[in-house]
Amino acid sequence: MLRTTRRPASTLLKAAPSLAGRSVAKLSWRSQRVLVQPSSSQWRRHYATPPPQVKHSDLSTNDYHKYADWTMDQLVDTLEVLLDGIGNPHYELEYNSGVLTLNLHDKGTYVINKQPPNKQIWLSSPVSGPKRYDYIPEQDDWVYSRESQSLGDLLNEELSSALGKEIDLAVRDISKQ
Repeated sequence: MLRTTRRPASTLLKAAPSLAGRSVAKLSWRSQRVLVQPSSSQWRRHYATPPPQVKHSDLSTNDYHKYADWTMDQLVDTLEVLLDGIGNPHYELEYNSGVLTLNLHDKGTYVINKQPPNKQIWLSSPVSGPKRYDYIPEQDDWVYSRESQSLGDLLNEELSSALGKEIDLAVRDISKQ
């Protein structure tokens, strides 16, 4: 990634010490532009994780909607029963326009939604942060490719910890439903 900076020539000469540790890719005196490329150590320091891998799904649009809708419906149905059983008035579940919001009051808020253009399900977790799940036919599940963990397994683990009891949302065998 290159960063472009415009400076007068006199400033460039004074700024030379501040360019230490960076490689100057191009210096054009006529336009007085300096293109500075971060060194490899700066890349690692500022970008600790690699950029996301773009994965194009072979899943048909109809199958994506079928599997994603079943998954979202399963989550809503199971979470409604779970929250009714707990009876905490501060816990709320809302499902509207393909966006599921689970508010666990002081334990945080989960947001799960469909992303049809990418054929993914996205999760925002107060524990593990944002994740993007792709449907993997070999596992018949929604899987986060960076950690190879399924959506159901992660939610079961985090909600069990947050609620202090074993949770099974039964989100598996997606295509068999």
